[in-house]
Amino acid sequence: MSLFTMTTLPDWYFVALINSEFISLYVDNFINNTSHFQINDARQLPIIIPQKETFESLQKLVADCISLKKTVTTDDFLMGEKQYELDRLVRLLYGVEDPH
Repeated sequence: MSLFTMTTLPDWYFVALINSEFISLYVDNFINNTSHFQINDARQLPIIIPQKETFESLQKLVADCISLKKTVTTDDFLMGEKQYELDRLVRLLYGVEDPH
């Protein structure tokens, strides 16, 4: 599957969103409740253009995750923490979590 956008947002931003729990639940409940995520499902996602601070936080998190995955012994606990942080940032981005 290939996804091309008409924005200046980098590919990793879309990958991060798609890998979040919030978007997964959104797709399951509103777009396609099968186990197969397809390109037409991706086209229907509401993509929010992030504020600079959120964008930079996601950028650092994605870079950390990529770096962690490249290590010989991937720390599952640390990856779980990174997933939790990604999920939190995406919920904040979409306004479904109180920032306090």
